Amino acid sequence: MQLKREGIPYIISAPSGTGKSTVCKILLERLANLKISISHTTRAPRPTEAHGKDYYFVSEEEFKKKIEANAFLEWAKVHNEYYGTTRHSIEKIQNDGYDVIIEIDVQGAQTLRSMSFEGVYIFLLPPSLKELKNRLTKRSTETVEKIEQRMKVAKKEIAEYKNYFYVVTNFEVEDTVYKLSSIMQAEKQKMFRYVPTSPDLESIINPQDT
Repeated sequence: MQLKREGIPYIISAPSGTGKSTVCKILLERLANLKISISHTTRAPRPTEAHGKDYYFVSEEEFKKKIEANAFLEWAKVHNEYYGTTRHSIEKIQNDGYDVIIEIDVQGAQTLRSMSFEGVYIFLLPPSLKELKNRLTKRSTETVEKIEQRMKVAKKEIAEYKNYFYVVTNFEVEDTVYKLSSIMQAEKQKMFRYVPTSPDLESIINPQDT
C-alpha cells in the first residue's frame, strides 16, 4: 500500500484583476486532489461570492479577535480591508493528503516567506497594465477612484515577481490553467517528495525506518 503524502501548499498571488480567482476555480474543478484554503476578510462580498465558499466574511471586530488569538498563519490589511489565512485550515487539508491553494496577495506571501513557510510560490501577471485596467473596469464592481488605487498597488506588487518560484502571464484562462496544472504535476515528482509505493522500495529508500 502506498504511504500517504502530505499535501503541497501552492501560494498563488497576483494583482487584483489579473484573473487569479477564475483560474483557481477551474483548477479546483479539474484536479481531484486539490483544495483551497478559504480566507477570512472584512470586505463586503461581491454579488457572485458566498460566505464559506469564496471567503469567510467577518466584521473587523471579529477579525481582530482572531489576530489576538494567534489564529492566523498570515494576515494583512490591503485596500483598507483585512485578509487572513488561518493555521487550522491549511494544516487540516495538508494532513488529509490534499494539495492546497493559498490564494493571497503579495503582502501575505511575504509574511509566509519571512516565516520560512515551505510551499510552491507562484505569481500570476496580467498581459499589460492596460489590460489589467480593462479587466478591473469590466468587473463593474468598483468606482474609478478605487480602480486607480488598485492600479497603484498593482505596480508595486508586480515589482515583487522575482520573489516567486514560478511566474505565469494570464493571457488566456485555459492556457494559464494548463501551465499551472503542469507546474503542480512536476512538483509532485520532485525527489524529496517521493513516497515509496511498497514496503520493499521503502526498505531501500529509507532503511533507517524499517
